[in-house]
Amino acid sequence: MTNAMAVRGRVARIGFALLLQAASLLAPLAARAAPEVQAPEASAFADNADSVAVVIGNSRYKQTVPVDYAHHDAEAMRSYLVQRLGYRDANVFVVKDATLNEFNQVFGTERNPQSGRLWRSVREGRSNVFVYYSGHGVPDLASRQPFLLPEDGNPNQGESGYALETLYRNLDLVKRKIGPGRQLVVMVDACFTGETGRKGESLLAVSAPGFAPAKPKAESGIVRLVATSGATPANWDEANRLGLLTSRFLMGVSGLADQKDRQGDRGGDGDGQVSWAELKGYLRREVEDAARRTSGREQVPEIDDAPIVLKASLPVDAVAKGVAAVRDEAAWRRAESAGTREAFEAYVGTCGEVCAYRPQAMDRLLAGRQRDAAAIDQENWAKYGTARQYQAYLDTCTEVCAYRGLAEGYLGGSDPNGDPRVKTCDALAAGTDDPDRPKGVTGVKYGRIEAASAIEACRGASAAYPALRRLAYQLGRAYDRADRSKEAFGAYDKAAKAGSTAAMNNLATLYENGQGVKRSQAEALRLYRQAGEAGNVVALANAARMLEYGNGVPKNEAEAVALYKRAVEGGDVASISKLVPHYATGAYGFPKDLRQGFDLFRKAAEKGDPVAMATMATLIDNGFSRYFPGVSAADMVLRALKRGEIGAASVSATDTAAQKLKPETIRTVQRAIKQADYYPGALDGRFNPVFVRALDQYAKANEAE
Repeated sequence: MTNAMAVRGRVARIGFALLLQAASLLAPLAARAAPEVQAPEASAFADNADSVAVVIGNSRYKQTVPVDYAHHDAEAMRSYLVQRLGYRDANVFVVKDATLNEFNQVFGTERNPQSGRLWRSVREGRSNVFVYYSGHGVPDLASRQPFLLPEDGNPNQGESGYALETLYRNLDLVKRKIGPGRQLVVMVDACFTGETGRKGESLLAVSAPGFAPAKPKAESGIVRLVATSGATPANWDEANRLGLLTSRFLMGVSGLADQKDRQGDRGGDGDGQVSWAELKGYLRREVEDAARRTSGREQVPEIDDAPIVLKASLPVDAVAKGVAAVRDEAAWRRAESAGTREAFEAYVGTCGEVCAYRPQAMDRLLAGRQRDAAAIDQENWAKYGTARQYQAYLDTCTEVCAYRGLAEGYLGGSDPNGDPRVKTCDALAAGTDDPDRPKGVTGVKYGRIEAASAIEACRGASAAYPALRRLAYQLGRAYDRADRSKEAFGAYDKAAKAGSTAAMNNLATLYENGQGVKRSQAEALRLYRQAGEAGNVVALANAARMLEYGNGVPKNEAEAVALYKRAVEGGDVASISKLVPHYATGAYGFPKDLRQGFDLFRKAAEKGDPVAMATMATLIDNGFSRYFPGVSAADMVLRALKRGEIGAASVSATDTAAQKLKPETIRTVQRAIKQADYYPGALDGRFNPVFVRALDQYAKANEAE
């Protein structure tokens, strides 16, 4: 745990040294404002804040041939669980090339089913569970029982594998723990025939063609998706480099299973929700058709019924092109079925990165004309579209305007906020405290920005709308998150010159720390002041901090106090605690009243400031508990940890303060984190290195939204 870290959009440099003598607080720390936790929705998998997943991808084996795409499968499923279903990254246990010992550690053994990490990690009534396996499955020819093959397992010795029956039996206990209101889904992209999926190749020393292993029983409540039923092997999707079941599952939940335009009654209802019945029908059709088409063999997945509804979401990267190709095919079939000029224009104008039938569509539009308007339209789009001059393209339109919808979409009509690129940039990188953020855009915490995606989206949006200053600011945040300080400086500088106070604050941070630009404390203070005078309370607090400590500028405590007061009046939670020491000394016109000062700690803690929480805990442990009736030090520490990484840093910093937490308090916290399976060390009442690391991990995994 470092004693200082940079946080964009809040204070420039966060210090965690706390002077916990009576009512003093030396180091500033920004508290990011967080919305209250939303109540869980009624539909399954709508609330996954406490859900847990196990994802196993076994590709390499010591005693048999590899499974080519198992690692890809595992990464793709992890992305779906975290990015689309809302699982916390720390709650998705990904194991690649798992040994038998690792299977036992995760799921428990046959003798001790509750010894597994999964059983210990789920929360009663609060966790959905998703278990995924991609790799070899093997049968025991004598017992006819199926096994998952560990990395160190022998396919000819069933006892060296992890029995599917044991898995289901142990998961039954997990299901009982989470309760009937939560879902437990098991997805196995493997077969148990002893074949590898390659024709003529077997895992077994003894050939067993057509062998059908017995099916393990599972109690009601577990939802199973198994790649194949009966005596047929599982296949791969070579195009997407995934297992076939995994590929079609990820494509189905992206909305293809809900899609209407299918033959007869085989499709979904197009309501934007993927019901389990829609997904089941889609998987059985698509897996069976694809297996027969590519390998000439049968593969019919085995899928249980379930009362599960999933919101159709953007496809994860692993299947994005595959989904686009399917939608492109469907769009072309619709256009071809209609056969009208308008239909072909609509196809050409709306197809995206995948546009396989553009030549056929243009041939239809060009047919029978000497100097076809469609050809001119195509030339105009090539000229103006690539230059992002969408209005110029629209000005050239005649009776054929194949790209009208696309151009108008990019322009967003008269409102740039309707442009898909702007919407995507806002969704990925809008600042939670940016006054330029449009209504309806929630914003993204700095630590949760997906840098690569945000950079790509915001770079295009900012180039298309250079006058929209928030886009440059958001591009700066994305670069900043990727530690590309020079590019972040350029983007912030552009937005700041256009008047963005959020960009001014972050630009000042770069100057103060010498990141991406030559260090200049004077310029940092000037920018903080400029942003603060324009209404940015975080910048006010940053300017106050520099003046309070004389950080590269002349020290001026009186002016610092005045700025902290203004920041508090403007709603900056982190500045509340900065006023406490003056109630102890009576300086700068404050009444000498310790109770009033300590009430500020309580107020800041109630508003979510982890420094105030950690400070209160230390004060309680050092003789000031009478000022905080009904509050225990350990409870305040655990509340601080709910604020995430910043809370963990605040708690760790108490170890270096003048007055420290009592060993009894530390042991209580150690015990709580140990019970949550984050701390493996001794209950020694000390901030030992293992405990400090556990604080970080626990805080990140349990951060309140």
